[in-house]
Amino acid sequence: MEKEKYLNKFVKIYPILKGFTDDLLFFIAIDTLFFTVAKGLSAQQIVFLTSISSIFSLICRATLIRTIEKIGNTKSVRIGMGLLLLSSIFITFGTSYLWIMIGKVIYEIAWVFKDMENVILKNNLIVLGKANDYAKISNKEMNIYAFLTLIVSLSSGFLFNINPYLPMYLCITICIAAFIMYFSMKDVSNNDTIITQKNNNIKLRFSKIIWIILLSYGVFYGVITSGQQNGKLLIQYELSTAYDTAKVSMYLGVIVAISRVSRLIGNIIFGKVYYRIKDKAVLILTTMLFSSFIFIVIGYFSKLTLLRFILMATGFSIILAVRDPFRLYTTDTILKLAKPEEQQEAVSYVQFARKAGTTICTLLVSAALLKWQIIYVIIGIGVLAIMEVFIAMRLYSMLNFIHNSETKINDVEREKTINDNIYN
Repeated sequence: MEKEKYLNKFVKIYPILKGFTDDLLFFIAIDTLFFTVAKGLSAQQIVFLTSISSIFSLICRATLIRTIEKIGNTKSVRIGMGLLLLSSIFITFGTSYLWIMIGKVIYEIAWVFKDMENVILKNNLIVLGKANDYAKISNKEMNIYAFLTLIVSLSSGFLFNINPYLPMYLCITICIAAFIMYFSMKDVSNNDTIITQKNNNIKLRFSKIIWIILLSYGVFYGVITSGQQNGKLLIQYELSTAYDTAKVSMYLGVIVAISRVSRLIGNIIFGKVYYRIKDKAVLILTTMLFSSFIFIVIGYFSKLTLLRFILMATGFSIILAVRDPFRLYTTDTILKLAKPEEQQEAVSYVQFARKAGTTICTLLVSAALLKWQIIYVIIGIGVLAIMEVFIAMRLYSMLNFIHNSETKINDVEREKTINDNIYN
C-alpha cells in the first residue's frame, strides 16, 4: 500500500520535476548570445565546444554504462542532476575557454546518467500496472518543459540586457533546487540495479530494427542540434547587420519565444495524435524537419527584410516543434522492444546514437565553417535532413512489417483459443 502511494505521487511529480530539468533553463535561451557577447567566443569556437564535449562523452560511454549498471537507476539520476548543476557553474564562472569546455564536457556526461529517469518511469509504471501510460506521462513532461522554456525565452532577453550573467544565476538556482528534489525520486522495481551474466555487446530483440532506430535517431539529432544552433546563429548575425546589441537580444528573444510556442503546440498536438498515427510519426516528423531548412534558406535569400525574418523564424520554429516528439517516439519504441533487463543498455544506446550523430554533424559543421559561410553550412545540414527522410522510410516499412506479423500471430492464437473452447 505504501509503495502504491509513493508511485501515485511519483507519477504526479515526475513530469514537473523533469520538465524543470530537461535542460539548463535560462541558459538554453541565451546560449549563443551568452557565448558570443559575455564570453567573446566565435561561431567556430561554439561549435567546437559541442564537438569536443560530445567526443569525450562517447569515449567514456562504456565506463559510464558499467557504472550505471552497478549503482542503479536511482543513484544515476541523482548523479546526473548533480553534474548538470556543476556544469552550469563552470560555464557561468569559467574565465577561460578551457574552463567553459570542462563545463560542456560535464554537461554531456550528465545526460548519460540522467537519462536513466526514462527507465525509472517505465519500471515504476510497470509496477503500478500502467506500463502503457509511458508516452502520455512523457508527453505531459515535454509540455511542461516547453511551457517553461517559453516563459524563459520571453524573459531571458530582458534579463540579459540588465546583466548578461543574470539568466545564468537563475539557471544555477533552479539546478540547486532540482538537485535536492531528485533525492525523492527512486526506482521501486526489482530492475533498479540489474545483475546479470551477459556479454558486453547485449543483443536486443529485433536487433536489426534497433540499429535502424538508432541510426535514424542519431542522424535526426545531429541535424536537429546543428540546425538549431547554426540556425539561431544565422538569424542572430542577420539581426546584427541591422540593429544594435540591445535590439538584437530583444528581437532574438522574441524569435526564440515564438519557436518555444511552436515547440509547445507541437508537443500538445503530438500527444493527442500519437496513438492514432503510431509509426507514421517517423515519416511525418522527418519530413517536417527537412521542410524547416527550406524555410530558412528561402528566407535568407529573400530581399524583403520582414519576409526574410518571418521565413527564417518559421524554419527555426519547425526545428523546435519536431524535436521533443521524435525523442518521445524513439524512446517509447525502443523501450517497448527491450526487455526489462535490457532497458538500461537500450536507453544508453539511444543516448550514444544522439551523441554520435551530434558529434559527427558538429565536426562536419566546424570544418565547413572554416571555409564557407554559415548559410552554405545550413544548406549542407538540409542535405543530411533529406537522408534522414529516406532512413525513416526504411524504418517505417520494417516496423510496419513486424506489427503486421504480430497481428497475424495474435489472430492465429485467438482463433486457436476460440476453437479450443468450441471443441473442448
